[in-house]
Amino acid sequence: MYKVLVNDNISQKGIDILQEAGIEVDFKPEQSREECLNTIHQYDGIILRSMTDLDKKALAKAENLKVIGRAGTGYDNIDLEEATKKGIFVFNTPTGNTISAVEHTLGMMLSLSRNIPQSNQALHNNLWNRKKYRGVELKAKTLGIIGLNRIGSRVAKRAQAFGMDVIANDPYLAPEKAESLNVPLLSLEKLLKKSDYITLHIPLTEETHHLLSEAEFKLMKKNARIINCARGKNIDTKALARALAENEIAGAAIDVHEEEPVSKDNPLLDFEDRVIMTAHLGGTTIEAIDNNSIAAAREVVSVLEGNLPESPLNIPVMDPQEFKKAQPYIELVAKLGKFMAEWKGDQRIKAVEVEYGGEINNFKLKPITLSLIKSILDPILDNRINLVNAMHIAEEREIAIKESKIQNETELKNLVNLKVKSDKEEYSLSGTYLPNGYRIVRINDLRIDLELDGEFIIVSYQDKPGVIGKITSVLGKDKINIANMQVGRKSPGGEAVVLIQIDSKPSEEVFQEIKNSLNEINANLKEINYLKI
Repeated sequence: MYKVLVNDNISQKGIDILQEAGIEVDFKPEQSREECLNTIHQYDGIILRSMTDLDKKALAKAENLKVIGRAGTGYDNIDLEEATKKGIFVFNTPTGNTISAVEHTLGMMLSLSRNIPQSNQALHNNLWNRKKYRGVELKAKTLGIIGLNRIGSRVAKRAQAFGMDVIANDPYLAPEKAESLNVPLLSLEKLLKKSDYITLHIPLTEETHHLLSEAEFKLMKKNARIINCARGKNIDTKALARALAENEIAGAAIDVHEEEPVSKDNPLLDFEDRVIMTAHLGGTTIEAIDNNSIAAAREVVSVLEGNLPESPLNIPVMDPQEFKKAQPYIELVAKLGKFMAEWKGDQRIKAVEVEYGGEINNFKLKPITLSLIKSILDPILDNRINLVNAMHIAEEREIAIKESKIQNETELKNLVNLKVKSDKEEYSLSGTYLPNGYRIVRINDLRIDLELDGEFIIVSYQDKPGVIGKITSVLGKDKINIANMQVGRKSPGGEAVVLIQIDSKPSEEVFQEIKNSLNEINANLKEINYLKI
């Protein structure tokens, strides 16, 4: 008989599912961390929420653990890497609170339009003021959705039922997907200028941190209203408060906050007539808790019966010994993927093709390919992307993935060829793993041989005398030390690329000076980029 620990509060419906499957359940949401560490070796599975910390220390004691189920979406409290090394499946329940989040967004938008919370509070204070709380209709207004994902797309459908015109910004979504929803895709600037309401449904990444700040608020209509049920740090709170104070926008409804719990110093508290604030309630409904509990319990039962979970956060399909041997190749594709993402990260990816040659084919390729896709999408989407949901996200974004084996006839014992097709061009990289490190050996079919680690400048141009001299001269003048350099070309005067390994990042002025220098000798500069691997 399997034994499962439920270490945080879930609904009884989830516990019933476990027990009906013949699993012994210990429901201990109140136990201390010390008690958990002392008994965790007894369990085959654990279901938790956000209060239980399964770090490296805890997992080291989990000798029999086979599956960790997160009843909810976030999983910062689980050491995924350590669980993967130990062959423990980890999954979450990402869709359990989708409808709750969608409905909360619409509720916030309606409340903001009709001043429902403010009027309610006034009546409780024996104040009757119909004129003060006169609202506006949603019909015929334009709703701008930033992030047309699982939640954003459902918000769009419901807003259209209200008679709203819906537009969206999502640079990584296939236009065909947006067309099927009858939602035009616009640039962020155009969306901000056109929208009467703006709602965010995006992850928190470096790119989306403070996505809405002072400059963005100045682009909006005076009657614009903001709704945020995504991530608190997507919006610059101080900038939002200034925009409200200066009447640059009409109001805001905020469910997620830069600091939680919200402190008394939060500047949005000064705008009680124009700002509605809730305590991160987007996914907190009875139904959502039931859905997450039921989904987590069913997944635990399924995994213990020998199946793969439907929403895994990792893929420990290798046993720990095989994983250790394959680690260099997993790291190789991760480096190639990151190189590709930083090199061409401003383009929308349509297809990824990876070819494996040599010793790498002795291992199961699926986790290696998953590591590649994760590394390509990581910098442009979400730092929560992992070895499985990366593939799901790729499918959702309609990115075609092709994996194949090749006969490696070179002197290299292993080789990875990576080809990517974007909405603008096709480009490729090749790399290998050697006992002394990782190497990049080809860029767009041009031969290169350079260590795949550190900081780089990559320059694509037409081969001309003096190009390398111009580049190195500018770098030297700005005291940018060159650690290594390789030039690739097919023929004199033809397409060429130089990859320069440097010790520090050049300024924008240096890049512009290099561009000007190469233009002086008509080198037909195609691109110049900085990468950090």
